[in-house]
Amino acid sequence: MSAKQEPITKLSSEFSRDLNKDGAKRVLLPAKIILQSMACWPDNNRLLIRITNWFCFYNLFLAEIFHTAYVVTHFHDIGDAVGAGATVTTTMEGLIRLYILIVKKSTINSILVKVWKQFWSLDIIEPVKRNKIRRQVLTGALVTWSFLFFSFTSNTQITSAPYIREHQLILKSVFPFNWNQTYIYEVIYIWQYYCDWFVLFIVNAFDFFFIPLVMVCVAQFVIMQEVLRNILTEESQRHRIAIFGKVKGESVTNREMLLVCLEQHKLLIGICNELESSFNLTILGQFFVSTSAICAATLVLKLDYSQFLKMLMYAAAHLTQLFYYCFAGQQLTYESGRLSDAIYECNWHLSYDRNFRKALVLMIQRSQRVQHLTAAGITELDFSSFLRIMRLSFSFYTLLNNLLVKNNDN
Repeated sequence: MSAKQEPITKLSSEFSRDLNKDGAKRVLLPAKIILQSMACWPDNNRLLIRITNWFCFYNLFLAEIFHTAYVVTHFHDIGDAVGAGATVTTTMEGLIRLYILIVKKSTINSILVKVWKQFWSLDIIEPVKRNKIRRQVLTGALVTWSFLFFSFTSNTQITSAPYIREHQLILKSVFPFNWNQTYIYEVIYIWQYYCDWFVLFIVNAFDFFFIPLVMVCVAQFVIMQEVLRNILTEESQRHRIAIFGKVKGESVTNREMLLVCLEQHKLLIGICNELESSFNLTILGQFFVSTSAICAATLVLKLDYSQFLKMLMYAAAHLTQLFYYCFAGQQLTYESGRLSDAIYECNWHLSYDRNFRKALVLMIQRSQRVQHLTAAGITELDFSSFLRIMRLSFSFYTLLNNLLVKNNDN
């Protein structure tokens, strides 16, 4: 078996068993279950799976074209166009995520193998700090489940109300034929029903994967902080035994331990760079979708009180989603930035090994380059971006509301 094929075949029961033993890494397991059920888990690259992936993608793309055509042709009615535009952006969100999962499959697989095989276990550090890191990672993962609740509640109303009340389509669309005929309407409704729910599950599954993956990287930075802060103390002996095993760990020198930390830091930087290059388009799309969705939902709430609960859940879902993306990005930036402080606090002045000090300076210089995720290089993923998106959403809401008032006056 070639080296290229080897990691693809291992993300199965052994992968799940090993991750479940680690308090931080196990947060990736729910994403594995859901993505496997949707044929999007990266360890399977068979022809049938690829055909299924692209079939789903082009179905969503086709639905998005007809749905967007409705918004374009009805733009004179701002309220109607904005209401339809809310689901246009959501479908776009699903398209972007599915596309990334398909075309970045090998990169994602490579990242997961490194997390599985090369990331340090949470058991390296002492129990109190271990529990703190576990809670931090679990908090980031659990917030994504609140988005599932809000989105599921909103989507239930979106997919059922058009058929029950008005005999309309789920996604208001323009077709080159009369869709309101018997049987044609039912077929299109079922097709849109499938597409809409598929979007919901692919968006949630992606977030269940991406956010915990970032939080696992955050946990690695915190573990490295503890290891480097105590590298010249008696506590370091326990760290070395946990990393190398009892026999080898007892003979590892301070300089050798620091070189191992340098390699681990290099690995972590490489994974952060892979996350940035693979998912920055998704983050950019998330910012666009969140801005549009929050603005649209707020405007519809003002225009149509009959959709109050649906739009309230819709706005809450996208607000929650924007928050946990920015939260994960903020945590990664913060903890990677603290690494240089942890190294400086290791009582380096007690060591007279010149080579050790040189390696220490090298690592401090490297760790001062803080890791961060960006929206295609335009802006960083952090709480400052969260506030900017909220202000931008309010500005667009004010603009659309003023246009709507002018149209009503005319």
